Amino acid sequence: RDGVPESVVAARGAGIRVVMITGDYLKTAIAIAHNVNILQPDDDEALAAVDCARLRPDGQYLSHTDMDLLTSCVRVFARAKPEDKL
Repeated sequence: RDGVPESVVAARGAGIRVVMITGDYLKTAIAIAHNVNILQPDDDEALAAVDCARLRPDGQYLSHTDMDLLTSCVRVFARAKPEDKL
């Protein structure tokens, strides 16, 4: 959408951590995140983008501590289910 990349840059410049949560596949989500400046060219995609299945490895969500550790540096959450967004 028009204006999204600029809005993301402005938000980041204001100290806001911009994240994207999407139902798209991981590679698609990474490409979109690069296009709208959520991910930068020098970002480590393995750390900054995850498939939401990692939030619930055995069908159960991670503990709050583990969830906080995993999500603290992630900016792209792919293949999200509606309940992952809570």
